[in-house]
Amino acid sequence: MAAAIKGLQVVWILGSAALLVCGAYIWGYASRAFRVVEFPSLLNLPRRQYGDVWDALAANPELAKAAACGHEDESSVRRSAQTPVKNLMELAGVRPEDDVLEFGCGVARIGLEIAPLCRTWTGVDMSANMLAVAAERLRGIGNIRLVKLQQIGLDQLESNSFDLVYSTNMLDHLDGMDRWRYVKDAFRVLRSGGRLCIDNTDLEQDPGWRAFSMGAEASQQLERPPYNPTPSTASELTTYASRAGFAQVQAHKRSPLVIVTAVKI
Repeated sequence: MAAAIKGLQVVWILGSAALLVCGAYIWGYASRAFRVVEFPSLLNLPRRQYGDVWDALAANPELAKAAACGHEDESSVRRSAQTPVKNLMELAGVRPEDDVLEFGCGVARIGLEIAPLCRTWTGVDMSANMLAVAAERLRGIGNIRLVKLQQIGLDQLESNSFDLVYSTNMLDHLDGMDRWRYVKDAFRVLRSGGRLCIDNTDLEQDPGWRAFSMGAEASQQLERPPYNPTPSTASELTTYASRAGFAQVQAHKRSPLVIVTAVKI
């Protein structure tokens, strides 16, 4: 019996690691096969210990990039950012005069593309290892700032200091109450007229449902690794934005994502 349970645990851990890579691959919007990366299970860490979890997943630059988008090589990481950047430009816009904040910036997969388009770009994350890779990728760009968050939320940032706050490929790794915390804090740090753009894998669309149901089928009895991604619904994210005080709250369905935009009036 013990051997059977141990075997199930191994299957679940490997399955969850595969889900993480699949989720990252979805976020990369790629279409061809990729090498499966074996991430550690991290069952010793609580999910909300985000900094430690993602430091472990980003033990080296290649693993950090793979956790971000399913790719380890720089050229593929750059290509994977094209569609997220397109979504951001079309739905929220990035202006030369904007001070921009990305929370959960990771390796600056998106920040590297956005920073040259705005006045300043600030990236914040709880993982020191992710930020180290981001700093290396952003080397030579003069209008950037990286901040390691000491706790959940944006308390370290000044109120009314940004024109655009966005996050991509991040909310699926947070608990619901922490998702709400970042949206609420985004309202505080935005200036009047500032824009919000957040996304997550959409539970109501087939790709998001397949990833979610695959995880549910793997096991209901065993502990899930802390990086196990969880999708959202449009209703969840629009509720956060509306309750935070945002106006012009809209949900956009762009498979496999639900993207919510809003404005601070």
